This record gives sequence, C-alpha cells and structure tokens, in this order.
Amino acid sequence: MSKVQSTRGFKWMLIIMGIFVLPGLLALGIWQLGRAEEKQVLMQQWQDSDEVAKRLDHRSLQQFSLIRHEGVFDRERWFLLDNRTRQGKVGYEIVALFLPQESERHILVNLGWVSADQDRGILPKIELPKGVVTVRGRLTEVSQPLVLGESLWRPTWPQRIQRIELDGLEQRLGLTLMPWVIRPNEPVLPEADLSWSPAVMLPEKHQAYAVQWFAMAGVLMLLIGWNLLRMRREEAGT
Repeated sequence: MSKVQSTRGFKWMLIIMGIFVLPGLLALGIWQLGRAEEKQVLMQQWQDSDEVAKRLDHRSLQQFSLIRHEGVFDRERWFLLDNRTRQGKVGYEIVALFLPQESERHILVNLGWVSADQDRGILPKIELPKGVVTVRGRLTEVSQPLVLGESLWRPTWPQRIQRIELDGLEQRLGLTLMPWVIRPNEPVLPEADLSWSPAVMLPEKHQAYAVQWFAMAGVLMLLIGWNLLRMRREEAGT
C-alpha cells in the first residue's frame, strides 16, 4: 500500500469518526444532562412535599406526597423484594399489604430493608403489627424495572418477588390495589432499614458523566482537526 493510499484511508477513517462517533459522544453527554435535570426535579419534589400530611383519599396526591392514614396490615401475606442492596450487602425489601380505614382498596407499604441469610432457603422472619396502626410516609409510583426471569409463586408466605407488578399481584391476591407504594418515615418494623432516597444516582453524578462525554468529544474533535490539518499541509507540500 502506497503512502497516498494510506493517507486517504486514514483521512476517511477520521471523517467516519467525525460523522458517527462524535455525534454519539455529544448525544450521551446531552442525555446525561437530561437525566441530571430529571433527578433534580425528583429531589425538589421530595423536598417540596414536606408541608402537610394528606390522607390517601385526597385528590391532589402525587409522587412523593406526604401522607398519614390509619388502617390494618395483612399479617399473613407479605412480600420480599429480592436482590436489594445496602452498603454492599444483599438483602430484601419487605412489602406488606395495608388496608386503609374507610377504603375498599389495599395499598402496598415498603417497610424497609433487611439483610439476607447466606442460605437462600432461609427467609427473614418478621411480625407485622396487630390492629389499627397509623402509617406516615411518602407515596412513590410503582416502577416496572427490567428484570431477568420471573418471580416464582410459592405455596407458602412470604412470597419472594423480583419486582412489584400491580396487575399480576391483583390477580394472584384477588384484591384491588392502589397505584402507589408507601415508604414510611417512621419505622413499622424495628429491624428494617428505612434509609430512603428519591433517586439512586444524584444529579451531580449525571453531570460528572456528562462532562466526561463532552471532554471525550472535545478531544476527538481536536484529534480529527489536527490530523486533517496536518494531512492538508503534507498534500500542499508535495
């Protein structure tokens, strides 16, 4: 291969990188900035919903609304959200059925995180409170994360599940569920960890990733520009 052919091939490679790779890096940076803005909105909603605790029948309920309601827990049926971690430790989040007073629909309450036994066959043992209790906490929307595999329904309780899927739970339980999950501000189970956060990744981390993508795009632009300029000078000198 001659020097001219090699130069042309390298030039075309730079052009292809400028057409395809550079826009991709810029798009990733813009996407991270968008995610940072979304997380900032969630954090702001988390802070702005502190004023007044509402009842579950209030019409203005929204994500992160602070609620306070009386009701009873289903002490026989509850769930273990599998593969939840805290400080590098694997465990479960305990999700219970709660029937508010003067309501025909149950709502799920995430009672917090407990560690898992090394033996997967040994499940946590908990005792839900008896009688009428007051639950105070925040409402969160039921998310539908992508998971590998389906939850296996056991003949005995508790059920170990991979995600909260309202339609499937309603069919299994024969109940109508509200489209929310309550995250209590005050412990219902003393052994459960209630260290909630409105977002897994903080806005600042998304912004840092955006800076990295933009920096990579900037370096690529400089490399492409410098090499194209060098090749043009070499062509002009021949």
